[in-house]
Amino acid sequence: MNSFQIKPVIQYVATFSEFAALMDFTPEDCLFTPRYLYETWLKPLNLPSHILLFEDYGNGEPTDEMIDRILLDFNKLNCQRVIAIGGGSILDIAKILALKPTKSTALDLFTGKAELIKEKQLILIPTTCGTGSEVTRISIAGIPSKNTKKGLVADALFADTAILIPELLYGLPRHIMITSSLDALTHAMESFVSPKAHAYSEMFSIEAIRLLLKSYKTLLASDYDSVIQDIAADLMRASNYAGIAFGNVGVGAVHALAYPLGEKYHVAHGEACARFFSGVFQAYRSKVAGGKMQFLTDVLTEALDCSAGQDAWAVMDELLKQLLPSKPLREYGMTETDIESFADSVVNEQQRLLVNNYSPLSRDEIRDIFKKLW
Repeated sequence: MNSFQIKPVIQYVATFSEFAALMDFTPEDCLFTPRYLYETWLKPLNLPSHILLFEDYGNGEPTDEMIDRILLDFNKLNCQRVIAIGGGSILDIAKILALKPTKSTALDLFTGKAELIKEKQLILIPTTCGTGSEVTRISIAGIPSKNTKKGLVADALFADTAILIPELLYGLPRHIMITSSLDALTHAMESFVSPKAHAYSEMFSIEAIRLLLKSYKTLLASDYDSVIQDIAADLMRASNYAGIAFGNVGVGAVHALAYPLGEKYHVAHGEACARFFSGVFQAYRSKVAGGKMQFLTDVLTEALDCSAGQDAWAVMDELLKQLLPSKPLREYGMTETDIESFADSVVNEQQRLLVNNYSPLSRDEIRDIFKKLW
């Protein structure tokens, strides 16, 4: 039986000032955010709430060790509400902060050795346009001891409220906007072809794809600074829609292959996904070209304004290269010996994702994708 849920209440306000006017901040709140967002948006409000700044605990994408350090300080604050403002890493960590404290480590949580009980109210406010984390019951963290990332999935990780504020995207650097939104595109595409997909998830996947491709065409035809305010709302909605879709039916091999590269060589998640997007979907199309893949091809043909006879996937690849120029995996530091170990890591550590593949990929097929892109 197919099921579908949108758990958090989703609110939309155009500006941060509107959001601040609606909120009743108290000393029992903890705001978790990066330093630059605190300095820009929160510090001028002179709030009575506790503040935790991400950079005080490390840099880059979160790891289980970083989460342990944050929890150590957070559990001293006696907060009743967690308000997280930031990208996917910030929101994913906040989901852990809202759980009932235990003596377990973050590694215990991510390896299924600890019980998850939600205790605190959780409000999530995204400031990028990629993860859709504000509406998912998923938290991702790097596990350095295993040279990969692990996903934690549980209803206890759902936010109570997700608030979308397009103004928070206005200052997003072009590269971050592109890499984060390519993560959203991957969410939308992988969720659409997931074996678990159904009419409700597909509706959100397809609309996310259309909004993203529309925004990309606008971006490539204009100067970034002159159009970001025009496309910010569409980008944020697309990320949210894709989050709703994949939060219900999952993502597959693109994410699974991206995880060991991202963790070992500290490649931003959206960029890592972009490197495997074409390779994985090319493998799918070589195995099962018709059916749902044909429907997706038709969606891309329309969204990309392809002329008669044009290959929509070739047009898509060219668009992706314009957004983020091609780069072999070796340029991130990946070695030839990593090809075999990464393939093993994907098969051994990412079965949660591989079950969502459009078509099964063997260990050797996964290795060959790494090899081709290396």
